[in-house]
Amino acid sequence: MASVDDEGEVINESDFIVDDYIIGEIEDDESDEETNYFDTLCAICDNGGVLICCEGKCNRSFHPTFEDGNESACPSLRYTNAELEAMRNIEFYCKNCEHKQHQCFICGELGSSDESTGAQVFRCLNGACRHFYHPHCVAELLHNGNEAAAEELERKIVAGEQFECPLHKCHVCKELEVKSDHDLQFAICRRCPKAYHRMCLPREIACEQRAWEGLIPDRIVIYCMEHEMDEDLGTPDDQSLGWWKEQLLGSVDVDAVHGYYWSPNF
Repeated sequence: MASVDDEGEVINESDFIVDDYIIGEIEDDESDEETNYFDTLCAICDNGGVLICCEGKCNRSFHPTFEDGNESACPSLRYTNAELEAMRNIEFYCKNCEHKQHQCFICGELGSSDESTGAQVFRCLNGACRHFYHPHCVAELLHNGNEAAAEELERKIVAGEQFECPLHKCHVCKELEVKSDHDLQFAICRRCPKAYHRMCLPREIACEQRAWEGLIPDRIVIYCMEHEMDEDLGTPDDQSLGWWKEQLLGSVDVDAVHGYYWSPNF
């Protein structure tokens, strides 16, 4: 797997985490540069490289062409180089953000994120977070086992109160991330709202080669044990791509695919 670093350079290979420690250390970044909220991995294949970034609320990035996603066999957005050149001075918005329809990161169902007409899914308040949630889904996860507290939070979210999703506290110790402390940096699952401090990362995730160093600055990319790994892909099969796969197998017009294929799924 590869990624784009802060300088825009492609990282061609990243270290696996082995056993319960990490090969190689990430140096603390003491610069005061503005935080880059765009995802440095493709939302389709979880690989880095040449990406196009959505300017909407989702903060996601995508491989724009087949060539750009070739290393990871990513189907990409299927744009041509000529189309990308024509878009050079135009802000790119994915269809989810354009139509204000986003997927709940817990249940996977698509819902309206348009608060002016009655939103069904709401985005986490963390500026770097790209995930949307149904109020019931996130409230139940944040207050697991406390039905009264979950119902109260659900009502507050529907009424417009902001919330921070579970990705921003360690799943084990429930404490926040501290990026300046190597042991307290996060390992974040790409398939569900679950994160661990490096020091809290379950041994089995590392042993089964479900974690990668160097794809995201000062963090680890993981697939937690809730997700079955696909041996051919080297990642868990992303069920949210099911609709798109059906469309592709049906030989849908390319313009329709790169314009709309992810809208019911991400």
